This record gives sequence, C-alpha cells and structure tokens, in this order.
Amino acid sequence: MSAWVTDVPSMNGRSTPLQYRFLVAMQGALGIGANLNHWTDADQSLATKMIATYKRIRPTIQTGNLYRLISPTSNNDLASTEYVSQDGRQAVVFAFRHSQQYNTTVPPLPLRGLNPNATYTLESVDNKLQDQQTALSGAYLMSHGVTLNLRGDYDSTAVILQRQQ
Repeated sequence: MSAWVTDVPSMNGRSTPLQYRFLVAMQGALGIGANLNHWTDADQSLATKMIATYKRIRPTIQTGNLYRLISPTSNNDLASTEYVSQDGRQAVVFAFRHSQQYNTTVPPLPLRGLNPNATYTLESVDNKLQDQQTALSGAYLMSHGVTLNLRGDYDSTAVILQRQQ
C-alpha cells in the first residue's frame, strides 16, 4: 500500500495532527507529499523521529502478517492494526482515535500472531502505553492485550514489540 503524509487541511477540510498522518502512512510504503517549506522546526523534528522509527519497522510492515484488531468501519471511535514480522521477532501495533465519545477510555487491545511462550519487550513511540511492565509474555499480550492512553480527536500511537531471545 502506498501511503503519503500530506498537507492539511485535506480535501475534505479536516486538519489532522502531523503524528496522526505519519502513523497512518507508516502502515504502508511511507511517502511524504507535503510542502516541507511550510513545516515548523517542531514538524521537522517529529518527521525525523517518525522516519527513523519507520526504517526500524519497515520490513515488518511491508512483508509481515497484518491483523486488523479494530476495524475503522466499526461503530466506535477507534481503529487498530497489528503487523507481525515473518520470523515473529517483531510486532508493531498502531492505534487511532478519530473522535472521542463521552470521555471514554480505550479498551485493552488483545494482540494476535505472537508466540505465547515468548517474552516481548514493549516500546511506545510517544509514551501513550499505559502498561508499566516493559516485558510481557505473548500469552498475556494475546489474552489481556495492551492498554493505550488516547485522548481527544485524532489521537494516535504505535507500540513496537521485540521478541526476546
């Protein structure tokens, strides 16, 4: 899938945060189609961080297995996908909140495709992972999931999991 970070407002008049646009585009072959001359120093710094992160996860995204955890067409304000590398050593979870309803929290997201007997380290790209433990078993992650702190409209995050040897 080709996916691009573009300028805002979009053709439908919406303005979404740059991180949200990057994380959406990182679910495919990340491209940038925005006018970089209009970006602030903070935008450029975030872009540098997101591109570096994407380079670390690109093989998992482009050749791994895709699990749709929460469909964007479901009747709630969340969407979530998970990619697991072919060798099972890395997984990446993306989560998006397009509009928060009634100050609700994000339910735990049970993961899929992990080795139940392995231990995984968890790394949040932006400190929105509520779980205090940084290493959890595949069995735990698939039954209990990860809990994310997404608040407000167009909030997003990603979590990178690495299987320990």
